[in-house]
Amino acid sequence: MNKGRSITVSAPAKLHLLGEHSVVYGKPTILTAIGLRTTVTISQGRTIQKDFIFLQKIIEKIIKKELKLKKMPLYSMSLSSQIPLGTGLGSSASLSASYIGALLSYLRVTWNLQLINRLTFEAEKMFAGNPSGGDNSTVVYGGLIWFRKENPILKLIHPLPFSIPQKLAKNFVLINTGKPEETTAQMVALVKNLYERKPKHVNKILEDQERLVKELLPVLKRADEKEFLKIIKEGEKNLENLGVVSKSAQSIIREIENAGGAAKIIGAGGVKNASGMLLSFHKSRRVIVSIAKSYNLSYFSAKLGVEGVKIE
Repeated sequence: MNKGRSITVSAPAKLHLLGEHSVVYGKPTILTAIGLRTTVTISQGRTIQKDFIFLQKIIEKIIKKELKLKKMPLYSMSLSSQIPLGTGLGSSASLSASYIGALLSYLRVTWNLQLINRLTFEAEKMFAGNPSGGDNSTVVYGGLIWFRKENPILKLIHPLPFSIPQKLAKNFVLINTGKPEETTAQMVALVKNLYERKPKHVNKILEDQERLVKELLPVLKRADEKEFLKIIKEGEKNLENLGVVSKSAQSIIREIENAGGAAKIIGAGGVKNASGMLLSFHKSRRVIVSIAKSYNLSYFSAKLGVEGVKIE
């Protein structure tokens, strides 16, 4: 039926500008798709890369249930990714969205972002335990996303009608502190345990994070550098008070702050050693680069607000 067909689909990475962890508790977050992509190609054959057999089983189970298929036709799948794994850039969501988009297209299902997003969320449940739905929404729809989980069956996904002004965008640097020892699910559980022990303390943090996210929206639009730095610093301090940022990552962040910049984790974080990727900002990009080099950490810039999942 699919003789000679080959479908290639890619999906971007994502990062939280602000709102990670609090989004799990019904607070808003602002996310952006970034210019690192996972690419999946599906064609006729019967070959799956060995490292992705587990992923194949998850994706095929989800699609067979959706399409009411008893058996999946044979196919070959290959993938490549520019996204560092386990660093808060949504590698699992990007991988799942590109695989699901490619497989649905190979099966001649009409391209439908809502369907791809819904099925990618199902895959994310297998990877992250209790995901908010923000990661999959961002890698599927792309751009800047305002996301809020109102309740288990209602999620507010609002693509923002503007991009990050170049005045801000040119001075972002991502610093890789390394892959955390903890999984996303473990970090979500860590915050949940803290919430159960100290609900008033955690609620105060979550409410403050919501205030900051709401304040960030107009600040981004008008490229207010001074207010942006202030909000990112306060947001990072809230994340540290939730206990999701390692001491080693905090020391890097303090150094960036002392140099007149700001930095924060962009995903679930990590506490034993590394905390994943840091989003760093300074009016002079060279200051961030110098600090990253002093810690012998890799760093890079990536375009923010890029297109979501797409057929190549």
